Order: sequence, then structure tokens, then C-alpha cells
Amino acid sequence: MLTRISRSGLAALMVMMLAGFGLATAAPSASADTIIPIHWVVNATTTIKSVNMTVTVPPGSFVGQVDLNTGALTGNLTLPPASKTISLLGVPLATATFSMKETGPITGHVNLAAKTVTVNSSFTFNITSATLSFAPWLNLVGNSCRGVTPITVNMSGPLHLTGASTFTSTYTIPKFTGCGFLVTPLLNLIIPGPGNTFTASFAPPAP
Repeated sequence: MLTRISRSGLAALMVMMLAGFGLATAAPSASADTIIPIHWVVNATTTIKSVNMTVTVPPGSFVGQVDLNTGALTGNLTLPPASKTISLLGVPLATATFSMKETGPITGHVNLAAKTVTVNSSFTFNITSATLSFAPWLNLVGNSCRGVTPITVNMSGPLHLTGASTFTSTYTIPKFTGCGFLVTPLLNLIIPGPGNTFTASFAPPAP
């Protein structure tokens, strides 16, 4: 998957879980900010609307902190590359690998009274490889296939104080560049556009 998916997006969930952890373990001080560190496991999927393809991203992580006095949330979201095999009538034809990497720290806000979280994030969207089933050694897109502009994923939703918090957002995939003389225009006819979805679930690591 995508891709930041990146792709899938992804920081809001972690934020929510962070805030819940903070509520359960610390009380804010009246004279000084109470900073709660967060380290959550992220499970994400992204669906590329134009080709109706859903990519499941391997588990990633969110590492950051929340200020219980101001509600400010900051951190970094790391998602591994995700691969998707494209088949026709059950026969594998090609495999594509996507990656989403944040362009800067994730920011957001936790409203402890309302138990809600908002998160703002920006990612690069890359296609790191595309291979045909009969020629898996040949990378059709080279090593520099990427979106011409970052993807913006803004998420918000309720914070669950126990268990995982899951959020979904839509995002726009930009045009691609650096994918090869023939492949770049083909990708730009098929992939870019709005209405793609990114879903992420944030939860504490298993004990």
C-alpha cells in the first residue's frame, strides 16, 4: 500500500490512543505541562479509488507525545512498504510495492473533555517497484517513481480510552514523476485523483 498507505494518514489514531494512555496514567499539573510519551502500533489500509484496489500495510508505529495541559499532540508515524499482487481470473499478473513516508512530524490536538482527536499529516507517495509475474527481476518503474507533491491526510474522531481507536480519511493522489519514459504517462492516466481512503487503527503494543 500505499502507501504515507501513507498510506496510509495514520497519526490521528495514534494520537487518540496516546491521550487515553495519558488519562489513565497521569493527572495534569496546574503549574506545569504534563507530557505523556506515546508509543503505539498502527495498522493501516488504503484504497486507491481509480482502480478499486485496497492495500493492507504491515504494522507500523507512532512515537510521540501529548501535552495534557494544552492537548497538543506531536510525533512521528512510520509505516513499512506494502505490496499488492494484481490478478486476472485468479492468475497473478503483476506486483506493485508502495510506500508512504511523512514529510515532517505529525501534529494534532486531543480534547480530553470531549474525548476527540484531530491530526494533521503529510506524506510522500512512492511506487518503489512494479514487476510482472513472468519477470520479477525487472522493476518497471525504476528507483525514483513518486508523487510530484506530498499527500495530505487530516483525520479526526472519537478517542477510545481502552482498546484501539480507528479513523478513516480521504486523500488525493497526485500525478507521478520519475517512473520511466513509458510508465509515467500510463500511471498518470490510471492512478491519480481524489476520493482515495486511508484507514488506520492505533493501539498500545501487546504486553
